[in-house]
Amino acid sequence: MKIFIQFLLIASLFIPSHKKDLYQGPVDQQGTTPYARLSPVPFNEVTIQDLFWLPKIITVQKVSIPLLLNVAEKEGKIDNFRIVAGEKSGKIRLHNCGNSDVYKVLEAAAYSLYIHRDKELQQRIDSLVSIIAAAQQPNGYLNTQFSLLFSNPASPAPSNNFVRTFGYGKAMQWKSSVKNWPKGMGQLYCAGHLMEAAVAYYRATGKKQLLQVAIRVADNIAHVFTSIDKIKNYADHPEVSIGLFKLYEVTGNVKYLKLANWFSRYLKFTRPVDLHQYEDSMPLQDQRHPYGHCVRTAYIYTGATDVVRSMGGDDLKTAIDSLWYNLVSTKMYIHGGTGNGTYAEQQGLPYDLPITTTYSETCASVAQGEWNHSLNLLTGNAKYADMVELESYNSALDGISLDGRKFFYCNKLNMDTANRHDEHSGVRTTFLFCCSSNVVRFVAGIGRWIYAKDSKGLYVNLFIGSKVNTVAGGQTMDIRQITHYPWKGYITFVFDQGTSKKMNLNIRIPSWLRSTRPIPDGLYYFGSGQRAGSPYRIRINGVKTTAETGTNGYVTLSRKWNKGDRVEVHFDMPVKRVYTNHMVQANRGRVALMRGPLLYSLEGADNHFDVLKMVLPKTVKVEAQAVPGLLGGVVVLKGFGISHNKHVGFTAIPYYSWDNRGIYQLATLLIEDKNKATQASEPVARKLNTNG
Repeated sequence: MKIFIQFLLIASLFIPSHKKDLYQGPVDQQGTTPYARLSPVPFNEVTIQDLFWLPKIITVQKVSIPLLLNVAEKEGKIDNFRIVAGEKSGKIRLHNCGNSDVYKVLEAAAYSLYIHRDKELQQRIDSLVSIIAAAQQPNGYLNTQFSLLFSNPASPAPSNNFVRTFGYGKAMQWKSSVKNWPKGMGQLYCAGHLMEAAVAYYRATGKKQLLQVAIRVADNIAHVFTSIDKIKNYADHPEVSIGLFKLYEVTGNVKYLKLANWFSRYLKFTRPVDLHQYEDSMPLQDQRHPYGHCVRTAYIYTGATDVVRSMGGDDLKTAIDSLWYNLVSTKMYIHGGTGNGTYAEQQGLPYDLPITTTYSETCASVAQGEWNHSLNLLTGNAKYADMVELESYNSALDGISLDGRKFFYCNKLNMDTANRHDEHSGVRTTFLFCCSSNVVRFVAGIGRWIYAKDSKGLYVNLFIGSKVNTVAGGQTMDIRQITHYPWKGYITFVFDQGTSKKMNLNIRIPSWLRSTRPIPDGLYYFGSGQRAGSPYRIRINGVKTTAETGTNGYVTLSRKWNKGDRVEVHFDMPVKRVYTNHMVQANRGRVALMRGPLLYSLEGADNHFDVLKMVLPKTVKVEAQAVPGLLGGVVVLKGFGISHNKHVGFTAIPYYSWDNRGIYQLATLLIEDKNKATQASEPVARKLNTNG
């Protein structure tokens, strides 16, 4: 595998510059975003050449995607399409939004196929697309759970427990409400993921079949939801607004933008089990505090942000700003996770962040990355790209094992070895539900988050080795990024083509370097005296520049660039202690360790003592050390702690890499002052067991 990846890294340097010309949109007029400061650089204008991410993407392509497709076949999730299409006999096998899992794996395949053409996978996906297309109904409707009549021999009995809970059959198409929840739910959710997969597959391959299927689904939705009132009375997972916006991006059809606006504002995503329903049952533009299911909320915030980029809307923008601030400043864990263990996977109460019960679903972390990417495009502010980086290297990446075969649903912070048996409780397993299919599309699609642009130049948001070829302000920006990030803070940009006029290269200076907080406006802060010295240095063609970080968090280098120009950036990467706002009772007396964008943890595999009870004195110096043979090659942290009144040497590994060697203790939030540290408790809402 290593030799194969090295070959890809070399071969990627010689990809023809005209490659992107194969992937133009289906119409001349593409969707515009006049209210956004930045425009996206799509993944099909970026070639990944990164030593950290490319091996993970190839593992996803060679291992994870075939594995999950095989699980989908075994569980009947693909056969359901064949049965609805009349291509196979048998019984429909019911799952919670099973269609969406197939679509997300397909989307992951699209991203990976753009990076590396795999003939066998390409044929398998093309065949899957044909199966999906064959299952589409004459009116454009597509969902295998709600396509057949009960009289069809393939249908389950009305007395089936799944049917009684979630509903089934043609009569329930586009019928869902808070009153009959959860019956009929998931139809818009599946449709949204179909649209995302279709756009990705079109951009990656130029093939239109799945895109045409998605357009027909969107047209069917537009035919049904013809007014705001119809949407106000509908309840579902709000992912559809993201998918509709992506269709708008490639087609320029404002009908899809209009629908995305309506669904973002008025779709009911609250559930009878949610806390503070008076808040999250209001139209989104009237909400100020995040409540509800952690994934649903992040998706609807993302779709709404996309809408504002194209349509404006001060009321929606005000709501989004407030929801974001209240989330990161009162409800987010240090690794970027959301959800504190309050029942039904929802946002808990402010500052109520018990350690051991954290829910922190992988899907929620991926969705936070998506939302913050959209916020960065809307505002041009680097703090949102800081959030994308935090999620990417910590609570989202944690969701997949190093070998690509096992997945987390919940991403824990401190764990003992007892009562660990599945993906919810601190053991990665092989399964096909939302998180496994979501994390593979996140890893394979990381290229869509690296760059952005405006009329004056390029913005670098993630430090991932890559080649970008895009047009900004009428100028071609053809640049290679070379880096050993996140292990080393050295990044080099090489211009493979000059510019005919002055253009900007805007480089994000990470929050962990420019600020006192790893999460902008968040609950966590670095200890005092940890920003001594020069945090970064920049040279252009070997000459030091004194460019300063702007208020937007970027350093802007502006000049007429020549072919061969080199920009060298060096970020200092000291080990930093991270503390928590005193309002979070569970973290009092505790400290975490970070280096660069990475959060670190102690795992029992490296430390033969009780890591959950070890004390890390404030005066102890912690140092970084590269260990090439460990966990695929990582930089670890080493220092001394106190266990049972004895000094012990400890090793901390990057958080994303834990649980790859068996079941061991995990400690991320470490004891610094044992007189203040408390035992983690359950969420207040769980103890109250109230909807108040």
